[in-house]
Amino acid sequence: MSGPSLVQVNRRRWWIAVTSVIENLMFAAVLLGWSSLLLMLKNEGFYSNLCKVDANVALTVDWTVCIRNSSYLCFIPLDKTYGCYQVPTGNHQIKGSFFTPSGAPTCAAQDEILNRYFSIGSSLLSGVTVVLGVIMDKYGSRMIRLTGTLAFMVSCLLFAIGSLDTEQNSILIAPAVCLNGMGGVVYIFTSFPVPNLFAELRSTMISLMIGSYSASAVMYMLFKTAYDAGVPFVAIMGFHATVGFLTFLNCYFNCPGEPIPGPEDISYAIKLHFDAFRFEHKITGKSFLRHTSSVGRRMSSVDITPSDNHNYLTSIVDMSNGNKDSSEEPETFLQALMSPCILLSFVTMCLTQLRLIAYMGSLEVYLKSSADQLDLSPTETTETVDFYTFLFGLFQINCFFMAPVIGTIMDWKLTNKPKKTKKRAILESEEPEEKMNGHKRKHQQIMNLARAFMITNLLLCIFGIIIMFEKILPLQVVAFIIHTAVRTFLHSSIGGLYACMYHFSHFGKLTGLASFLSAMFILIQDPLFVLVNSQLGGDPFWINFTLLILSITGFGLPIYLWNYARK
Repeated sequence: MSGPSLVQVNRRRWWIAVTSVIENLMFAAVLLGWSSLLLMLKNEGFYSNLCKVDANVALTVDWTVCIRNSSYLCFIPLDKTYGCYQVPTGNHQIKGSFFTPSGAPTCAAQDEILNRYFSIGSSLLSGVTVVLGVIMDKYGSRMIRLTGTLAFMVSCLLFAIGSLDTEQNSILIAPAVCLNGMGGVVYIFTSFPVPNLFAELRSTMISLMIGSYSASAVMYMLFKTAYDAGVPFVAIMGFHATVGFLTFLNCYFNCPGEPIPGPEDISYAIKLHFDAFRFEHKITGKSFLRHTSSVGRRMSSVDITPSDNHNYLTSIVDMSNGNKDSSEEPETFLQALMSPCILLSFVTMCLTQLRLIAYMGSLEVYLKSSADQLDLSPTETTETVDFYTFLFGLFQINCFFMAPVIGTIMDWKLTNKPKKTKKRAILESEEPEEKMNGHKRKHQQIMNLARAFMITNLLLCIFGIIIMFEKILPLQVVAFIIHTAVRTFLHSSIGGLYACMYHFSHFGKLTGLASFLSAMFILIQDPLFVLVNSQLGGDPFWINFTLLILSITGFGLPIYLWNYARK
């Protein structure tokens, strides 16, 4: 089955849009809820064998001290209280959190290998989009989405199978996390063309897709809550896989077998318009007159002569622009790559993604560092980590509520409100009005993007300043909220930038390349995690300070867009 036609998809556009938002919320970037998933994995005992008690056991009054090697020590309290403890060894003290509520030991070696898998998985969450973009631009999103849903289902099953015997199956975490990232990103990436069905609301719809994608990190927090209430880990993963199969069926019946063009593509407009004639003109004829006069006037404004080398799918905006030759070809992909706008967007995307993902992967380390500076007791430290991890997961839903905000910023003053006049007056004056509106609309879009990126970078810098005040834990709640806003604003603004500044045939490739580059940059967070745990003694202050300075470079893009719009 090749899937429904574009006309059928246009009729179902609200169903497709709503289900896309729900599916993104449940699957797209659940891996970014790593802080909650990590606690479940540790409690299940994944890689707890790295912290096992060996034969060399020394008993003290209060402690069983297990020496694994010269790098890692496991300190297991005899009463098996879960917490972070200080144990005197010679002339110094070593700190560590070494027991989960289930009784599975945990140590730094386990933290590092699990964080490494998260780094790889979150990189794949963005990195595979460069391949997906090329495929989607040429063949559409149907087969990609079907494959992605199946990959995510396999990921859930691997998590479930691994938890049945963590002693032997901990290695399954590696492919599970990778498939989770690869399958999840397919959901959001293949939903990007859906806003093309909504014309004037395109930026708002893109923002809703991005918002649901970013908010999906809340899912593992919800799963963690169910897990703490006694729901088995296997049952949770089985439920997630079952819902994933339903998304496979939804894609099979509703995802088109060809790309969804932009609303300005004239061949797409003609196809939809003439399909509407069969129903509307039989009643009043008004729709027929409106469609034929509009399409006919636009077609007569250029000389459309289909040939092998001529791009006759010219956008309506290009047709209405009297300052350009109607036969002018859109810029090539290489030409787009060489523009300063693209290069600045890559820098902004890479640095911001590293900032956000590194914080998510190291949240437990940050919270423990704050607890150490506040000299909290072991029990208080445990409660603090659990409480703020829960809050961080809960606030991920804020990404969804931030989506309309950034959508409103990017769609500001773009909605046309034509005055009601007689039919003849409309036919005589509509064309010059469109020419004027086309120029003003482009200018307004660029100005809106400049504002969006300026706000995003301001929030990122404020976030960087707040997390340096580690001793003020309630203030970190504000950082959690800003973190969600920056994630939503960044992806929505990048998507809006590529949709506005470049031909729609490059959208998938540009978005994929930006995600791929940021994915490669995200890999830096693993050595940063090791550096904080080893050389910096668990204190991330200097890492945060360095990243804050680098974040200032993000202001280059809004300044460039502002100057570009003024010209």
